[in-house]
Amino acid sequence: MNDMPLRAMLLMSGFALAWVVVEEVIGGSLSQPYPLLQIVWCRYAVHLALMLLFNLSAPGRLWRTRRPGFHLSRSLLMLVMPASFAMSVQAGVPAGSVWALFWVAPLIALGFARELLGEAVPSRTWWICGLGTATAAAMMMDRHTTPGLALMLPIVMAASFGGYVVMTRQLEGELLQTNLFHTALGVFVTLTPIVPWSWVMPTAHDFVVLAGIGAVGLLALWALDRAVAAAPVSASVPALYLYMPALVLAVMAVRGEVPSPRRVLGGALICIAVAWLVRMQGRELVLGQRKVSAG
Repeated sequence: MNDMPLRAMLLMSGFALAWVVVEEVIGGSLSQPYPLLQIVWCRYAVHLALMLLFNLSAPGRLWRTRRPGFHLSRSLLMLVMPASFAMSVQAGVPAGSVWALFWVAPLIALGFARELLGEAVPSRTWWICGLGTATAAAMMMDRHTTPGLALMLPIVMAASFGGYVVMTRQLEGELLQTNLFHTALGVFVTLTPIVPWSWVMPTAHDFVVLAGIGAVGLLALWALDRAVAAAPVSASVPALYLYMPALVLAVMAVRGEVPSPRRVLGGALICIAVAWLVRMQGRELVLGQRKVSAG
């Protein structure tokens, strides 16, 4: 028995933490507001530039693939996410409620993994992800949210992320560099003719911040890719919920805000649940090693 499920969980935890850094720590230091799609375009422009810089000796391995259509479809899911968020907010859904509903994404990823990849998802994983989704709703849902069709937009956002995770797992056999390059390429090419129409010139400070978003965003997607490649989707997806306790800590550190008891309790519950799951996986690893030794 190998330790890849634990490695996958650790990498997915790294992705969740890097995501908080991108959204709250670095993104929160922008000196003025920018259109969301401009920020996304800048992020992936930096992403592509770094990929080219790191592969100057053999740039061809970045774009050579037997599955260009699959890569493009997967890349565009990274555009559906921010577009769905922007449309949700414009439709009057509070940002907190958008994120609360988004956290059904791990459950969607598990469903996709079972139906499309044939994964046998352990019952405890369903329970942990169900608990994480309910906890996210309790932590983030805005009490002034009005029921309506607009609430489907955050679900689309969640489904696009869940689909991205499962499609990444389906790219087994492709080079890591190729995966990361094409993740950014589809979004960048699609947004390039659109972004200039609402462009806001960044300050010198914000140019550095946007570069930081792109660099840490690339690191986050690297961790996600490696987590999904290391083990079945169900092994690592629960670690995504660590985003929420990490966000609580980041808000305290960056903004100096004291979190509500609801958020503190929710974050603690998620940490306990994920720690229990890691403990169970570790115990199974030890038992498996003992059986191999005894055999």
